[in-house]
Amino acid sequence: MTNIINKILSHKIFEQKPIVLIHIGADGSSFFIWKKIAKKSILVSVDPTIAKNKNKHFLKTNYVEKIIDVKNGVKTFYITKDSHCSSLLEPKETEYSKWYGSHRFRVIKKKKYEVISFNKMLKDLNIKYIDWLVIDAQGIDLKILRSINKEIQAKISILDLEPGFFEFYKKADNISEVFNYTQKYFEFEDMTFGYNYKLNNKNLSKLDKKILYRFNKPSKIYSNITFVNKENKNDRILLLKIIYLISNKKFFEARNLLLKYDNNGFYKELIKSLDFKIFLHKIIYFLFMPFYLFKKILRAKKNRCITKIIKL
Repeated sequence: MTNIINKILSHKIFEQKPIVLIHIGADGSSFFIWKKIAKKSILVSVDPTIAKNKNKHFLKTNYVEKIIDVKNGVKTFYITKDSHCSSLLEPKETEYSKWYGSHRFRVIKKKKYEVISFNKMLKDLNIKYIDWLVIDAQGIDLKILRSINKEIQAKISILDLEPGFFEFYKKADNISEVFNYTQKYFEFEDMTFGYNYKLNNKNLSKLDKKILYRFNKPSKIYSNITFVNKENKNDRILLLKIIYLISNKKFFEARNLLLKYDNNGFYKELIKSLDFKIFLHKIIYFLFMPFYLFKKILRAKKNRCITKIIKL
């Protein structure tokens, strides 16, 4: 997998213009998802409380210790018990109080901050394009995306947003609005979820909490959604999409995407590498088939036992 990604990174496109990675709300991030492409990438890490770690893997790192909004100005920033829940939007007590761990959203301080627009940040850094953008801005991800210069926005290869399913903040982005807006330039690729329990934890004993964690299924409260650019005729966008698919072990999808352009010599080489990777997986599958079957039988027996216990 690494060899294929390195082959893609050797393309002249990335020699002429390094990959630009931007993470809004980066505090606490290890940037692990970008480790394989770091050597050909410029990282822009944005958060007012960001710790300046020495990210030696990246070609260059820019730290922006500011709050990003849709316009330049001064705004109230709501600092919460858990700093990761702090936002330019006021937490909505009537909603968050219904959930386990609601204390995390409790506002402990309101502070006026100078905010800058996303476009102003790009101008200050002299950045004219974005390849992979992650926005985790506690309720205003879509508002920030909408504000980005349309020419730059249209050429973002990979986009990660984190909308919630419930209104934990007043006037927060709605997930349906996120899908409606992004469909112009992007298509849905993947989604993971954040979970919580819809109950107040004040009246739970320590034993109750252990039982809760062990046996009760939590509810989905927010999502991490990945979108990829719809464009496939742009070499840069196409190659970055291939990197994303390979990094997420979607080898068949990556090969299928490249097959449309197999008249290109560079793409032919990538197809060969992917074919070999898939061939190795086939060998592994046949070698481990007895183990897979045995594991399947054990799982079926376990499920039957659990079902009987529950019925009792």
